[in-house]
Amino acid sequence: MKFVIDDLEVIFPYKFLYKEQLEYMQALKQTLDEKGHGILEMPTGTGKTVSLLALIIAYLAQRPNSIKKLIYCTRTVVEMEKTLEEVRLVLKARKAEGLNDNFTAVGLSSRRNLCINPDVVNQKDRVDAECRKRTAEWVKKGQSETCIFYENFEKSAKETIANLPNDVYSLTDLRKNGAYSIQCPYYTAREMVKKANIVVYNYLYLIDPTVSSQLSKDQIKESVVVFDEAHNIDDVCIEAYTVRLNKPILAEAINNLKVVETQIQSETNEIQNRLNEEYKKLINNLEKKPEGELNQLVIPGQIRKARNFIDFMKRVINSLRKKLKDNSEALKTSHAILHNPKSFTEEIQKEGNLDIDSLKQCGERLNLLLNTLQIAETDKFRPLSSVAQFVMYLVQYQEGFKVIFQSNNYEGTLNEKLMTLACFDSSLAMKNIFALFQSVILTSGTMSPIEIYPKILDFKPVVAKSIDIELTRNSIQPIIVSMSEDGTELTSEFTLRNNEDVSRNYGNFLLELSENVPDGLIVFMPSYSRMEEWARQWQKDKYLEQISKNKVLFIESRDVNETSTKLQQYRKCCDVGRGAALFSIARGKIAEGIDFEGHYGRCVAVIGFPALNSKDTLILERCKFLEEKFKITKNDFIEFDAMRQTCQCLGRVLRGKQDYGIMIMADKRFAQKSKLQKMPRWIYKQLDQSRCLNITSESAITVVRDFFRQMAKPFKIADNSYFTQDTL
Repeated sequence: MKFVIDDLEVIFPYKFLYKEQLEYMQALKQTLDEKGHGILEMPTGTGKTVSLLALIIAYLAQRPNSIKKLIYCTRTVVEMEKTLEEVRLVLKARKAEGLNDNFTAVGLSSRRNLCINPDVVNQKDRVDAECRKRTAEWVKKGQSETCIFYENFEKSAKETIANLPNDVYSLTDLRKNGAYSIQCPYYTAREMVKKANIVVYNYLYLIDPTVSSQLSKDQIKESVVVFDEAHNIDDVCIEAYTVRLNKPILAEAINNLKVVETQIQSETNEIQNRLNEEYKKLINNLEKKPEGELNQLVIPGQIRKARNFIDFMKRVINSLRKKLKDNSEALKTSHAILHNPKSFTEEIQKEGNLDIDSLKQCGERLNLLLNTLQIAETDKFRPLSSVAQFVMYLVQYQEGFKVIFQSNNYEGTLNEKLMTLACFDSSLAMKNIFALFQSVILTSGTMSPIEIYPKILDFKPVVAKSIDIELTRNSIQPIIVSMSEDGTELTSEFTLRNNEDVSRNYGNFLLELSENVPDGLIVFMPSYSRMEEWARQWQKDKYLEQISKNKVLFIESRDVNETSTKLQQYRKCCDVGRGAALFSIARGKIAEGIDFEGHYGRCVAVIGFPALNSKDTLILERCKFLEEKFKITKNDFIEFDAMRQTCQCLGRVLRGKQDYGIMIMADKRFAQKSKLQKMPRWIYKQLDQSRCLNITSESAITVVRDFFRQMAKPFKIADNSYFTQDTL
């Protein structure tokens, strides 16, 4: 269908346009018109992605001088492929209307996801390294293993890209084309990104400085950047700038240095000639540097020669090892030890006789040296790269970071002591993105309360809007359960962690849900440890055995591949009418980006309040930083984070206007006013406060039964909830 928003003609690929979609596009257009940044929340399952693409593609076509490129960032490969199919749908609809935009859209992912060389693909976890061994600039035919796909790409790269028709190229398309033309899909995609009108790739291609630097030279200001499912973008930003080291990593870094040192000390003319040539280039680079210009490729004198650099990195590692040893002793009597980056830098400088400029440039110097020595398997040198990254960030950033020593309590680590350069300032990663691009759009179905994002990301959106949902019938039913049927409080509070009555009451409630919810039941719990504790108790009390009689039971594991297999089996059980229950955790794989449309998700239950551990040192320091810099209190942030995780879980149940499902929050804390205020409006307004707020598990089951009886009645979407070509 075709319609106009102000003076912009939009082609929408469906016969119906919901009011929410029109409102979303109007807000998006306002953001682009004002050449600013925006935050847009739209209910899950209501066509957010296709609405966004239809509007921006129309803008690209009609305002080419204003917007020249769309960069769409997703979190997973599955989301990337879905987005590209939506792009294909919009462009097909535009072509059907007689519009030949001549747009090219391409997805870019890692070598592992694009490689078609059987000798490389079969290496599984070593795909990147095996690819580099065959494609590095020093690899010459006959000298080493080569790749016929890459060689063919190199011979005719410009001609290949020029001859590709304007179209949508998903990862699957790229692999098929590569197999047909015997050319590398990965390098083809990298080349296509430079000229494509629409590019889809992972968040980290823009956020992670170690990755974004490879693409920055090809970026243009007149671009729209979209971060989809952006409710956790602050966590992604912080993780990109956080570096962790421990004793084994530092030991491996020393081994990395020994390998490099052995090559440097080689008496072969070829290696010595390459090292001499490298040194001359570094000197020339220094001599050509314009006066007053900051050039990050100018390597300081202390580390310009390869041998000097190796000695320098030895001193860096030894200084860090001593720090780790000293603080490990202190950890015997302390939970965690914190250091200010400035004082910590001064201490290792003194310990290792290290200069600031060399510390800033050691990462760049390491990359140059590995390239000079023609070392392709850079993944083996990750420990040494991590050390370089640690000290680089340490000296470059003072505010919003802390060096933290603590015991690593993760499974299989044997209480290994951990030295973390922890980033708490999510605005650091976004600062350059907001400055580099004309418009940046953060969008998701669960971004309430919206006003917190401009604070923690430190920017001023021209539009910040939450789009409501209009339902003809109450197809979603939020319920807050705070008590068991005997009046005992339901809560996952730490003080009641070992209370068997609480665990037993939760188990009994889940059993009743399994008896009354048709098809698929998804249950989210606060953490793996809590899920394992409860499961042991439920196993002992026979609840799991009884639930399994009603539905086939699956439990999410820490292994991603195993969880994917269980998810497929879960869907099959729903398809054949047996019904299934899936126990998962908030913040896990299933909670983020997995849709349970239709009969796969008739009820989502969040059991317990998924709050961050407020006693964890990293969380405490992050909260301190947020309060000092942005006046966000610890309680506000902890509640905000728990509610966004909860609502993300709840959103799995609604994937369209004709879909329906129950949303259960089973913890007394959900009924508190401060938590209710942090719900997206489209969920909150469906909460019947007289019947579904602060109720017992017994009352909740009554609501569940009534809801599904109501949903079984014939239903037709109201004509006034959507537009057609004639009514717009």
